[in-house]
Amino acid sequence: MKRVSKTKLSLAIALTIASSVVPYAMAGSTLVTTPNGAAYITANNGGKFKAGTMTNHISTIEADTGSTVIIDKAVSNIGYNNKPFISSKGGSTVSLKEGVYDVQNVDTPIAVAQGGTVNIGVDGNKGNFTGKDLSLVGDVIVKSDPNHASEINIGIIGKESLWDGLAFNLADKDAKNPSHINVFLGDYGSWELFYQGGLHEGKLDGGTQPSHVHRLVGSKNRNYANMVTQSEHNKLYVDKLEGHVNFIYDPNDEGGDTEDPSYQPPTKIYNGVTPDSFWGGDIHITSAAPGAAAHVYTTQKGLDMSSEDNVNKILDNLAHKMYYHNYVNGERNLQGTVAIASNGSESGRFKVLTSGHAKEGDITWQADKDGQGKYVYGETKPAPKPEVKPEPAPAPKPEVKPTPAPAPKPEVKPEPAPIPKPEVKPTPAPAPKPEVKPAPVPDRNSHIHVIMGDFDTPHMRGARSAIMSNINGWRTLTDNMYRPRVLQQGEPTGIWARVGGGKYSFNATGIDTDTTYTRIQGGYDANTSSGWTVGGQVSYLRGNDDYVFNGTGKEKAFAVGAYGLKDLGKNQYIHIESQVGRASNDFTVRNEIGERLSGETKANAYSISARYGKTVKLSNGTYIEPQAQLSYTHFGGDSFNAGSMHVEQSGVSSTAGGLGLEIGKNFGAGNIYTRVGVNHAFSGTVNTAYATGNTTKYTKQDLKGTWTDLAFGGRYGFNANNSIFADISTGLSGDYKAGWSVNAGFTHKF
Repeated sequence: MKRVSKTKLSLAIALTIASSVVPYAMAGSTLVTTPNGAAYITANNGGKFKAGTMTNHISTIEADTGSTVIIDKAVSNIGYNNKPFISSKGGSTVSLKEGVYDVQNVDTPIAVAQGGTVNIGVDGNKGNFTGKDLSLVGDVIVKSDPNHASEINIGIIGKESLWDGLAFNLADKDAKNPSHINVFLGDYGSWELFYQGGLHEGKLDGGTQPSHVHRLVGSKNRNYANMVTQSEHNKLYVDKLEGHVNFIYDPNDEGGDTEDPSYQPPTKIYNGVTPDSFWGGDIHITSAAPGAAAHVYTTQKGLDMSSEDNVNKILDNLAHKMYYHNYVNGERNLQGTVAIASNGSESGRFKVLTSGHAKEGDITWQADKDGQGKYVYGETKPAPKPEVKPEPAPAPKPEVKPTPAPAPKPEVKPEPAPIPKPEVKPTPAPAPKPEVKPAPVPDRNSHIHVIMGDFDTPHMRGARSAIMSNINGWRTLTDNMYRPRVLQQGEPTGIWARVGGGKYSFNATGIDTDTTYTRIQGGYDANTSSGWTVGGQVSYLRGNDDYVFNGTGKEKAFAVGAYGLKDLGKNQYIHIESQVGRASNDFTVRNEIGERLSGETKANAYSISARYGKTVKLSNGTYIEPQAQLSYTHFGGDSFNAGSMHVEQSGVSSTAGGLGLEIGKNFGAGNIYTRVGVNHAFSGTVNTAYATGNTTKYTKQDLKGTWTDLAFGGRYGFNANNSIFADISTGLSGDYKAGWSVNAGFTHKF
């Protein structure tokens, strides 16, 4: 499953490379231009070749006998003499930091290490990534060498970086020197196990030869979407798994590259219910680091999820693809989960199990079957047991009471004899009523109430992140009552402008967003005869968001406002400000296996704020100023689509207060200050509904909370009519946290 067309990605990276040419340098090595204009690089006997960005496409790299080749970025054009693209022998090292390297249907490996080291995307076996633009297509091979270790290290970290190919360890297991392949996926790396013809020269069966890596390293937690997609019958052996890694099975080619002209749709559909449905090779993990986890997903396309029993069988068959061999020896480091990849708000299970991850269950490792995985699901069927309760039908045992019916022989009681007939009514009465209670069955598949992010899908989390980024973008745009404050500090009235940028984040249950932004503000103000200084302003913000599971968003917010400053006497003042505007977010969110949903959310908003302060003047122009602020914000609701998922977001009103302390010093031409603030939102809840197909889910996101910030700044007046000002600030704590911001501006008085 590819998140992006390989052709498109390669072209994009190639264009980037072509636009940034860096001359290369050689020492003790040879560069030959092949007949097709590509570069053929050799380094022997301690020779060195080092390049920045290569202008020539590379055909072959050969390093032998203690040589070194280092290339920052390049594009391959493989095929010269049908040699491996990279060959490292005799204690040599070849390092490619990033670029596009593709075997282009040539039956040759992309890299062979035999007594040498090859680093692609990392600087060695410690896994320090060297670049985020990497497209690698080809198999890699390590072989034994009597004198040197053989090692290939591959790092794939960029959001659109990928590796397509298999990893073959052909070394003698009893060899004196180790031969290893290490793969580092980071947070977003994508590796598709897809044979590229690298065993042709070795005359080994590319359809059965297993892949074997020494270390497979994933992300630090589950909020990321690295992927290992099993697209071959070949097994994958992992000596040690570290971090969280997502393993993907796509039995009906849901993620096929349909844009590829050579693409052929599958001729057989696997329903997932039979053991042979997940035809890809098994995953064998020997050992795991503490806290490691293997998360196994299947795509939904073609699966028979018509009943809960079928869903359970699907998950069990999927669990059978995984092995944790050291479980047999008592090791207990590896957590395993199986799941059907989510789609919008839809759940592949009738019953949602775990917090934060829909239609998922734990893998049970079986010590008696060499650590093979199993999904235990027998406990899901007790629900029908209420059907046993109808046995209260024995309640008709009152038929024993009818025996006293003979007692009614006083002809008055014979009439009650028919009363026992209602005994027929009690029997149905209890029986049907329990059948109504099990009716929550439709609730499993139609309306599942979700609070604070429990049981939501990654697509839901992404949409909720986009909404919260929108709200926080508005908060960032309208915060701080900036212009009234600098006026109070002595700025002249007139036209003014302010430009800056920064970063803010929001971290709550199920949400982890980061936004970098730029902000532009400008306006005009003047003194009035009433003692007020009043003005108007316009503000604009643009931001780029990062969400969980590799989601992204582009924010825009616009506001117009009015403000006023009044000197109350005795070194006291009040600021008042109001703003009205609109915020929007064009976003793309992904599920556990990288499938995208895109949409746009927009809403109108307004804010009203007031700040009171009292300046305590000390000697030599120094002052201390306690401040108190109260604000009210209303952010409108919205109804929008994100691909197949419809989202209904309610409007939200929030009241917040803040206390601050500013310490500064005034001097002839201006002032400097530092300010610390504590803010608290007293109210505000965002209610959101998500609907996909027949499934509707709900979340509540609480805006209440406390955050703190710290700022440094100052102004300088060139004369009575012109001045400049600047500040820098950072957030100290809170769910909403202003990571940093830098601003600068000027004022001109007519």
